[in-house]
Amino acid sequence: MTTRICYIISILTAVGLLFIGLRFLISPVQAEFDFGIFTDTNDDYSFHYIKGVRDIFSGMLLLLLAVTKQKKALGIALLSATIVPLGDLLIVMDGNGGDWQHTIAHWIATGICIIIGPILLIQKPAKISSDKQISFNLIQSATNGGPTVTECDLLPGAKTPWHYHTLFSEKFEILAGELEVGKGGKRYRLKAGDEISISANEKHLFNNRSNNACRIRTTIDPGNILFEKASLILLGLAKDGLTNSNGIPKKFSNLAIFIYLNNSKMTGIMKIAEPFLNLIAKIAIHRGRLKVLEDTYCKTIR
Repeated sequence: MTTRICYIISILTAVGLLFIGLRFLISPVQAEFDFGIFTDTNDDYSFHYIKGVRDIFSGMLLLLLAVTKQKKALGIALLSATIVPLGDLLIVMDGNGGDWQHTIAHWIATGICIIIGPILLIQKPAKISSDKQISFNLIQSATNGGPTVTECDLLPGAKTPWHYHTLFSEKFEILAGELEVGKGGKRYRLKAGDEISISANEKHLFNNRSNNACRIRTTIDPGNILFEKASLILLGLAKDGLTNSNGIPKKFSNLAIFIYLNNSKMTGIMKIAEPFLNLIAKIAIHRGRLKVLEDTYCKTIR
């Protein structure tokens, strides 16, 4: 519960930073006034725009780490970022110390970094009980022609954000348990025997809200070898304890590679993080991380 509250506060902080950053780009004079400083720039707002870009980047980073539940990375980012609101606070107090109203936001931001950062770092990861074993089978591979067919178990709490794929369609068949699937802005509660098809470029999500594992058969058409590798890598990382309780890779480069291989495209505000994720994935691939993951987890499709 404590960790969830920290994630929520971090997301709200990230959204606030995105708003502030955009405001410095769109309305620099008003943004400067609300920040608490007053300078005569002769209509040169270069530094205002620099601050706007800085805040947008900071908001994107915090939002990405919070949504993907990179707890340790988020804690480190918040704690190390304390210098930013603290520095802003000192600057505002030095130039306008009597106007306490303009210091409130900086006090709050400093408090969030100092308090939430360490809490996230000291929180122990949730342990998956030994009776919850992850199962994944590659029934048919694209290497043999035709679609990719897999069967896997989704543990309680396993979920994805809204996303879409450009290279293939998906069909989910529920073999056991229950699964919530979002499609076209609606959510469907599927039970054993139900199936649902997702077209290419169609936004969707899934979420196992039940207390039991859900077994599904997924058909990818046309078959996609990179999707198969992404699934095997995620399974291997989970079995090695390198994912969190929701099945998300703990190492950020592993997460970026998985999303890249999986052809997952973001939606909404997360869309702005997509180029950053792709860049991290390409850097990790260039440095040989993908080859290590393939050699470790993808031997069955070579």
